Amino acid sequence: KARSVHASLFTLRQVYLSLLDMSIHGESPPSNTSDLQELVNFLRIEVSGINNPEGCNMLRNFGHLMNQYSAGYYGYLWAEVLSADMFETCFSNNITSLENGLNYRHYILAPGGTGKIIEHVSKFLGREPDEKPFLKARNII
Repeated sequence: KARSVHASLFTLRQVYLSLLDMSIHGESPPSNTSDLQELVNFLRIEVSGINNPEGCNMLRNFGHLMNQYSAGYYGYLWAEVLSADMFETCFSNNITSLENGLNYRHYILAPGGTGKIIEHVSKFLGREPDEKPFLKARNII
């Protein structure tokens, strides 16, 4: 369990950064720098329970916000949720399953960037994705 000692804090950090990204690129973004800093400070404590240090401007180091993500940072965490579910459901008992490997290629890889990923993953899993395998893999639950 030592390998996942900080998994919860890391996950909360990712949620915080995702919400910050969506807020900045959403319908009502902060209109000036002081409102932006207020948002940073509010979300940090609200999500992680950790205060933003006085005078800390973490936005200077968060390059993802200005690299054309446009509210897409949450994709990192969502990809981990989906991959953990696919692994536990289809590969944890037999990582070399030919049938599951071919299904993965057909339903996940073959469509490429077309369609909705949720539909591809649901077809592959035979159900809607579940976050529990992600939480279990990080010893959060």
